[in-house]
Amino acid sequence: MKTYKIKLEDKAAFLNRLDKAGIPAESYNVVDDKFKGYFEFTTDDDVTDNMVKTILKQSPKINRISEMIRKIVREELKK
Repeated sequence: MKTYKIKLEDKAAFLNRLDKAGIPAESYNVVDDKFKGYFEFTTDDDVTDNMVKTILKQSPKINRISEMIRKIVREELKK
């Protein structure tokens, strides 16, 4: 089981890509956190997990929160 935190503004794009890949999002746990500006998508099986990873690689505009934090930390360390 893996949980992805993705920016809330990218939710529609992410869910549309899942739907095109044949993965119905209704059968998975999708939780919005509007105050923090992200939503969580929890996968239960390896097939869906691999598909989510592929979608995130193919769609560079869909930002995962953890990737954004790593970029900020790297920039701070460079300073």
